[in-house]
Order: sequence, then structure tokens, then C-alpha cells
Amino acid sequence: MAFLQIARRLLRHRRLMRRMRFSRAQDELRKLTQDFCEAGTLAARTRRASHLFAFVWSEGGDRTFSIRLLRWIGLMEQNPSLNREFQKSWLLLLSELDSVPLFADAGLPAHHGLFSELVRRLFGRVLPSARKVTDAGLLFTNIFSSPRAVERFSSLEPAVYERLFQLLWPSQGFQSCLRVQRDLSQSLRLLATRVGGRGVTAAVRARGTTQDVHDSPFYRLIFATEMFVNKSKVGNESEWRLTERMLWREVVHKCRLELDHVHLQMEDAGVSSALVYDLQSIESALERMELLSDAFSAGENTLSTKESRVAARALLNTLVRGRLDDTRVSLLFRQNLTLLARKTVERTGHSGDHYVARTRSDYWQMWRAAAGGGILTVFTAALKLRIVGFHLPLFVEGFLVGTDYAVSFILLQIFHLALATKQPSMTAAALAGIVRENRGVSRWSKISAYAAQISRTQLAAAFGNVIAVCIGGVIFEHLWFRTFHAHYLSPASAEHAYHGMNPFESGTIIFAAFTGVILWIGGLAGGWAENFVVYHRIPDAIIQHPIGYQLGSRNMHRIADWLERNVAAWSNSIVLGYLLGLSPVIARFFGIPLDVRHVTLNTGMVALAASQFGASVFRESWLYYAIAGVAVTFVLNLGVSFSIASTVALRAYNVSRGEQIRIIKFVFEQFLKSPMDFIFPRKTDTLASSIEATTGHHLVTVPSEPADGD
Repeated sequence: MAFLQIARRLLRHRRLMRRMRFSRAQDELRKLTQDFCEAGTLAARTRRASHLFAFVWSEGGDRTFSIRLLRWIGLMEQNPSLNREFQKSWLLLLSELDSVPLFADAGLPAHHGLFSELVRRLFGRVLPSARKVTDAGLLFTNIFSSPRAVERFSSLEPAVYERLFQLLWPSQGFQSCLRVQRDLSQSLRLLATRVGGRGVTAAVRARGTTQDVHDSPFYRLIFATEMFVNKSKVGNESEWRLTERMLWREVVHKCRLELDHVHLQMEDAGVSSALVYDLQSIESALERMELLSDAFSAGENTLSTKESRVAARALLNTLVRGRLDDTRVSLLFRQNLTLLARKTVERTGHSGDHYVARTRSDYWQMWRAAAGGGILTVFTAALKLRIVGFHLPLFVEGFLVGTDYAVSFILLQIFHLALATKQPSMTAAALAGIVRENRGVSRWSKISAYAAQISRTQLAAAFGNVIAVCIGGVIFEHLWFRTFHAHYLSPASAEHAYHGMNPFESGTIIFAAFTGVILWIGGLAGGWAENFVVYHRIPDAIIQHPIGYQLGSRNMHRIADWLERNVAAWSNSIVLGYLLGLSPVIARFFGIPLDVRHVTLNTGMVALAASQFGASVFRESWLYYAIAGVAVTFVLNLGVSFSIASTVALRAYNVSRGEQIRIIKFVFEQFLKSPMDFIFPRKTDTLASSIEATTGHHLVTVPSEPADGD
């Protein structure tokens, strides 16, 4: 009984304390509201309004916030005199604030360098904001200074938002605050001018449907916006306004169609970071202009219309989040990474198509190409082991090994041979094309189909490489021993070769994953080089070079054609070769015990080491550990490089993390449902055909006859 009495007293005490806290909170809300109403200057009104709403939105837990907001709304609804004073001061504040920077800049891409923008945001964290007192963005920054406050505002229940909106915006609409209407129209003009300026640059017009500036929809948007925001005194004004709004939206639609056409033309004309930034800025500005136009049109009506409330809420949610995003350092890095990812994948490129087999004939051709690649890799691995055996200075050793790899990879390209896990430059862009052109299950299924194509093609390449390099290694060792009466590798080199592939005694797992990153970088370098040549029209410059008078026009055309066909493949091969050769050397220079593990190259080394033991090698346990290391290396080489390419493609188009997880689950489910599709192609692959149509790019062209270069 005594225990129950103590519990009741504690419960009564807790309820009493809660009432006291709520009573103090309501008193504080009334005091902050009265202080705002009594403010005599703009600076005082801005400061006290910030204190009032920051107290509501930023302090306490979510439950406390909900109760505090409802109490303030109830206080205003139940106290007409205080409500009238608040409305008067609030409208006065709105009429004094300049909202153009907020409407036209908050959350939109700013053309700043990464370093200068980073310094600005870091200083903004420490020092007070240097905004003018008339800047409405200052009020938003003070109130919604944390992601939690922004989320609370964005997730307000409709009923609560309706009551809050009634308090903050009078039923007369813009007639009560013409300053807001003027700022909306000025913001629309400003954004239209930015879109027009970026949309008529030479790079955009060269890839668009119009060559003349006056025909560009981006240029026409300026005049359509001017007609839209100006009132006409002739005839029925509301009817005229509706007509102008429809015409304005038609021009915006044409701008979006022009953007789509520019994206498609990047395939042939190339892409640059500045161009990608301009297109992204235009897209963001058009989205903001649509929000502003909805609010502008709705604000001319009374608050009783549902359109007014919906438009205002959509705009306010965007501005609140955008103003916070302008101060976040982490978001700045993500935006720059997204810009880099978009630059990486906007152009597909034309090299490495034969690394993705769609039909059965292409699949068996991959086997033949992989067998030839395995034979060539025997000599590559043998030369690499001999270079390492000389114990040369680190840089010299890395340079010679890298040259060995680069020459071998170039020979692979010349003779149309294949190397397992070597990622083509078009992989990320092909994935990006699927992401850009599809939504929902259609996107998932096509990504799954493309992953299946990559998987079975790389499996064919890996098995073809491994079988050929093992047989070739045995034959090479046998011929070497019969010719020189000694094994090609010394006992120490042989032991290092096979023990180095043991996944339990070495860093094979880490090294193989690191090699996957290098493979992706090699493909990226190939795509970048090809894009550079196309964007800067290097083949045309070669054809027009004055030396053509001595060499002849036909020879200059041949040189230009050769460069355009082979720049991606050769740059990919050279960069990949030297990365594989020099990365371990550079890592050791910094004291990092890093190495590379490529499935075909390291299989060749193991084959050369094991072949000197003859048939007795099958009784050695280290052989099976090395085989396990080869399997792990293949999975990590392919898995890491393809995962990075996929992540870059998804990041480029802001695919949410939740959808990324759903895509992975969908691909895994498709693998469990039809595992043979990831191993061997069907007679007809309808999904692959749809992928080809989506990306506008032939994913498979396995040449049956030798050609120059690629």
C-alpha cells in the first residue's frame, strides 16, 4: 500500500510539473509574440520573429514541438486582439523584406569553385551571416537552422498547416502584401534570364535543335515570362492571365524537350563539366520557376482556394530546405560528386562493346577471344616475373611492369582479344542510360538484364582466360626447360607466386578489391580520353592541319579516323597497365604493403610456378589454396569495378538509397529465379533488346574479322 501511495504521488508530481512546463511555454509564446508586435524597426522585427519561430521549431523533442506549435496557433485563434496586432506587424515585415535572393537562389546550384564555396560555408558556421537586414533568407536561416527543424516544417499535418497558413497569410492574398507579388515576378524574370543565358551558349546550341539564338526556346522563355508576370488592363484580365500562363508553360515544356535533345547529342558531340553544370542549372531553374509561377498565379486569388495553399506549401518546403542546403558542407561535396558522376556517364563512348555479349554467337566469340587473351597473358606474366626477379629499383621495376602490361593490353585490342574483368568505358554510361530513361520495375528489370549480360560475358572471359593461360603456362615451362635445361622461375619466385594467391596467408582479398578499383579507373580514363577527342573535335583539327598539304588529304583522314576509333581503347590499355604496375610501387614508397591481383595475370603466374612440379603438383595443398584465391580475385575484380560503375550511374541521377537497395534485391531475386541467365545467354534476349533501344547504343558488336585498332 505504501508503495502504491508513493507511485501515485510521483505520478501527480510529474503531471503537475508537466502542466507547469506547458504553462511556462505558453507564457513564453505570448511574450515572444507581444515583443514581435511591439518592435519598431525592421531589424528588431526580423530578430524577434526569428526568436519566436525558432522557439517553436527548434527547441525540445518532436512531441514538445507539436504541442508548442498547437498552443501558439490556439493562442492566436483565441486572442483576436493579439492576432490583429501580429497580422499587422507580420504584413509590415513582409513588405519590408527582399525575397528575391530567397526565391531565386536558395538551394539552386551556385557557380562557385569547390574550394571557395567550401571556405564560405565553413566561415558561415563560425561567423554571423553577412546578409543584409532586408534579406528574407536571413529570417529563414535563423528559424530553420537544422535538418530537424526543416523536417518538422515539411512534415506538418495538412490540418495544422491550414491553421498556420491562415495566420501567416491573410485572405486578401497579394492585395495585402504587394511586395511579395513583386518579388515573385522579379524572381521569375531573374531565373528566366539565367536560363536564357546558359541555354544559348555555343555548347548547348551545337547540341540542340536550333542554331540561331532567336529560335532557342531558352531565349524565348525570357519574353514568355515577361508577358506572364505583366498584368494587362485590356479585356478580361483573369482570362488573359490563364492564356499567358498556358503559353508560358508551353515554352517551359519546349525547354525541357531541348534539354533532352542536348543530352542525346552528347553521345556524338562530347560533354564537358561546364556543359553538365549548365544543363543541371537550367533543369533546377525551370523546376523553381514552375513553383514560383504556381505561387504567383495562386497568390492573386484569395486564400480560400485550395490551389493557393498547395502552391504556397510546395514553394515554402523547397525554400526552407534549399536555404539550409546552402550552408551544409557535406551536401556541397555530394553535389560536386554528383556533378562529376553526371559528367562521367553522360556520354557512352564506343569502346569495349565486345566485353558485353548478348547473343549466343557473341558469347562463343567471347570464349575464342578470351582463349587468345589467355595465351598472350602467359608471356605478359612471364616477363613480369622476370622483371620482378631482377630486384631493380622500385620506380624502374614499376615502370617496366607497367609497360609490360600496357603493351600486352594494346596487343589485346589490336588482335581483338579479351581480358577478364577489364571494364569497358561504356559500362557506367550504359547503366546511366537505363536509369535516365526508365522508372520503377522497368528500370530494375533492365538493370538486372544488363547485370546478367555483364556476368555471363565476364564468366566466359574468365574461364577462357584461365583455361588458356594454364595450358599456355604449362607449355611455356615445358619448352623453356627443354631449351635451357632449367626452370623458368627460381624456387623463391615460384613460391612467392603461388603463396601470394593464398587468400588466407596473404592480402589477396584486399588486393583484388583494390584491383577492381583500378579496373574501373582504367575504363573511366578510356571514356574520358574519347570524350576529350570528340568534344574538342581533334579529328577535324587533324584533317584541317596545314601538314596535310605534304601528307595528303587521304592520309590525314586515315589518321583522324584511326584516332577516333582507337583513342578510348588505347588510353584505357595504357592507363590500366601503368596503374597496375606503378600502384604497388607508389604504395610501398609510403610504407603501405599494397599489391594488385588480377585474375588472368595472377593465374598465369601460378601456372608458371606450378608447371615446374609436374603432375605431383596436384598433391600439393597450396595449389588448391591458389585456385581459391583465383576465384576470389575474379569475384572481387568484377564485383568492385561493376559496383562502382553502378553507384556512379545511380548517383548521377540522384537515385535514392532506398531504391538502390530495392534494385539490388530485385537483381538477386532474378538471379535466384533464373541463374542460367547470368551464366549462359538465351536464344532470344528481349530484355537486352529493350536495353539497346533505351540507351541508343549497341551493347554488343563482336568483330569477326580483324580491323584497324579497336
